[in-house]
Amino acid sequence: MDADKLFFAVVDRGKANRLLHTAQACGAKGGTIFLGEGTMHSPLLDILGLNEVRKEILMTAVPKGISEKLYETLTREFKLHKKYKGIAFTTPFRRWSPEAHTLPALDRAEDAPWRCLMVVVDKGRGHDCMKVARAAGAGGGTIIHAHGAGVPKDFYFPLMVEPQKDVVMMVVSADRAEGIRNAIYTGMELAKPGAGIIFTLPVINTVGLYESNRKEGTK
Repeated sequence: MDADKLFFAVVDRGKANRLLHTAQACGAKGGTIFLGEGTMHSPLLDILGLNEVRKEILMTAVPKGISEKLYETLTREFKLHKKYKGIAFTTPFRRWSPEAHTLPALDRAEDAPWRCLMVVVDKGRGHDCMKVARAAGAGGGTIIHAHGAGVPKDFYFPLMVEPQKDVVMMVVSADRAEGIRNAIYTGMELAKPGAGIIFTLPVINTVGLYESNRKEGTK
């Protein structure tokens, strides 16, 4: 079966490898695990310095037709439907191969209820990005530590140093996504050259997100 979705899961350190094996048993293809840190918003945790939690981020391609089985299995074995157990979500994509003369049709995702915002900024600015996002209505997020590869070959310095980066990933409701994205773009001054980039992915399946429950409870 050809994969047509990209599955992400954010869990505590030490759990992603087992989660990957479970996903592969359900039919997932391959997988990559990143290290990162979660950002929990709590005044008490901020004071105690415990607002950062070490996380692992799993990314794997998922074949058509196994999403329901995958989410049911992960919910049962990892309790992702409960608070603080982690989150999982899926985004659509199109697989391409040299033998294919045309790209396969992509499922319409304009009406997806959630969006994944991805922001790439210089190392150390990820927390500033989360502050801006929270002020605009976002909840938590995950920061992945990475490095850039955009230094030109004719750079004059004899020792090539690759710039360290923070990749900020957050899942927000579709109705808030544009406002949060615009706030980040303005607040982080992403219009300036080299300041960073931001892009949005549609999210078509989720588990472990509680924003909708909070909103329903306020009505």
